[in-house]
Amino acid sequence: MPHRKIGGRCPYIPRDESWMYFNRRLLIEAQRPDIPLLERFNYLGIYSNNLDEFFRVRIASLRRIAEYSSGAPDNERLQARSTLLKIGRLNREYSTQFEQTLSQLIGELDAAHIHIVNEHELTHEQGDQVRRYYINHLSGSTNPIFLNSASFIPEQHLKESLYLIVLLHPEEANHTTELAIIEIPTREHGRFIRLPDRAGESFLMFIDDVLRYCLPYIFAGLKYSKYEAYTFKFTKDSEIEIEADLRSSVIEKVSQGVKRRKRGEPIRLVYDAAMPEIALDRLSEIAELGGIDTRIGGGRYHNMRDLMHLPDCERKGLRFSTQPPLQSGELQYSTSILHQILKKDIGIHFPYESFDHFLRVLREAAISPDVTEIRISLYRVAQNSKVVKALMAAAQNGKRVTAVVELLARFDEQSNINWSKKMQDSGVNVVFGHEKLKIHSKMAHIMMRQGSIACIGSGNMHEGTAKLYTDYMLLTAHKGIAADVLRVFDFIERPFLSVRFRELLVAPNDMRRRLYYLINREIRNAQAGKEAYIKLKLNHIVDERMVLKLYEASEAGVDVQLCLRGNCSVVPGVEGCSSRITINGIIGRYLEHSRIYIFANAGNPCYFVGSTDWMTRNLDKRIEVMAPIYDPDIQQELRMIVEYGIADTAQGYNVNTMEGRAKREFIDPGERFDSQRTLYEYYWRIVNKTNL
Repeated sequence: MPHRKIGGRCPYIPRDESWMYFNRRLLIEAQRPDIPLLERFNYLGIYSNNLDEFFRVRIASLRRIAEYSSGAPDNERLQARSTLLKIGRLNREYSTQFEQTLSQLIGELDAAHIHIVNEHELTHEQGDQVRRYYINHLSGSTNPIFLNSASFIPEQHLKESLYLIVLLHPEEANHTTELAIIEIPTREHGRFIRLPDRAGESFLMFIDDVLRYCLPYIFAGLKYSKYEAYTFKFTKDSEIEIEADLRSSVIEKVSQGVKRRKRGEPIRLVYDAAMPEIALDRLSEIAELGGIDTRIGGGRYHNMRDLMHLPDCERKGLRFSTQPPLQSGELQYSTSILHQILKKDIGIHFPYESFDHFLRVLREAAISPDVTEIRISLYRVAQNSKVVKALMAAAQNGKRVTAVVELLARFDEQSNINWSKKMQDSGVNVVFGHEKLKIHSKMAHIMMRQGSIACIGSGNMHEGTAKLYTDYMLLTAHKGIAADVLRVFDFIERPFLSVRFRELLVAPNDMRRRLYYLINREIRNAQAGKEAYIKLKLNHIVDERMVLKLYEASEAGVDVQLCLRGNCSVVPGVEGCSSRITINGIIGRYLEHSRIYIFANAGNPCYFVGSTDWMTRNLDKRIEVMAPIYDPDIQQELRMIVEYGIADTAQGYNVNTMEGRAKREFIDPGERFDSQRTLYEYYWRIVNKTNL
């Protein structure tokens, strides 16, 4: 099928199709022999986890449009069906690649003296060890449910977990084979057990195979002569429907939606391709899968996100070398960090620099007599959040603390509800955003007697992801920026208030209009022969109007360089549309998440950091914030970050989404440039005060 055109002639890759191309890059990474072996398993785990969430959210949404949305135009329903068919084809193709890659990596693991054994490969001694493990650890967590039971209710008994379907063959030939399911207790016990080493060799076993080996003990006392067991899992529609009930609070409606999500409709069945037809037919019947739903037959094991936790068995060289977050020498503990910010803007680049710098800001604000009020937006927080604990301490110390909590942060809704209640109990004023306007901005405002401090970043206030994601945070006492941040918080509490922002670009108010202005200025400068370029480091660009604007800029003579990790609807290098656009996407040890925007402005560049990607939802349907950067040192750092990303040849992909192609421009093994490693070395030298 030809790709869609926008502007009459320029190619546009639909969002969901482009996502499939992005996720496939993880499969390519898993096949690289120059990456440590367990990191390659990790990429397979991330691929699997990403795909699960994609089906739960995006495919579920397309399915509803294609089948149930009476209000959708006919062309929208047809487009949804067409996209589902395309994704189904890509998914089958990539699933085959996944199984081939997994098989190859397991072979390489054998060569590294770590062996994954199944129930047929155990020695007599190992069999005894597995039986003891089952008796001591698993027996209370394995409760079979018979599928022919009159009380079997699929929506109650089948969760989004990994299961074995067991075929129970009776001793007497005239009795029919029965079917039972067993939930594999990975949450309580993990996915792998390690058997004792033998002669310098290590042995791992999937917990699935432990249960297979122990089926005679699980069904002891029943008259069965033979057992077969095959893994499967359902993926369910994860959309939360918010009831239009004026009598219920937002928190009550979201809580009810989370409960309903657990009973969502199955939209995908992933199963062992060796499963007998009688079992597969029964599972399909239970799931009530329709013509556009997905059934994917694969290998023996599923739920492969667990590969992210494959044990290393204390063998060295199987993972990336450690790169602990660095404590900046500039931010001395002997002096107040708040007073340092009052004197000069500070930028923090996670995970190269430690998240503890931001925690210091909150902890000091919680106890400083100079601080009177703290406001903060929380989208996702850690399970044992130090950020929230600092806010509660501030409230208990008499500060006015307001926390804006986004209850609809997907899959973190219940966690955010729980934290909200704890904060309220501690005296924090908790504000929930409007149901139709998700708050995705990452910001804080600290009011002091000497002035105000604003913190604006690209990532969540989450100490866990701050070790894994690259994000950038600006800490500034700039009066205009701090005043605008305060206006954003006022707008959140009163979303229909007419507010004008002087420094910040704020969605959904005027961010799109001001981005158009910045791009149009580059177009005018290029036409006038002045320096004109756009350098962007983002996660996603899929908004049709923004894609078209970049095409317009390219053909006007503006050099457009994108460092783009995820969804990409832009097709670079097309004559007459995008001949001056280049795209590099980085897949590395850290997940690239920072959003940095640079516009040439005829030799006086404008720099911004913020929370927004160029997606329609971010620009028009969420509260997002971009902040200008005025400090010349931070400007220089941001340019370095973006240009390193654009130049990366070790982890970067030269992206062309027209055919889902992604290639790495290797010049010579000695000339590969790794932006993440180089940035870490840069910050390490700063901390250790060596020559830059």
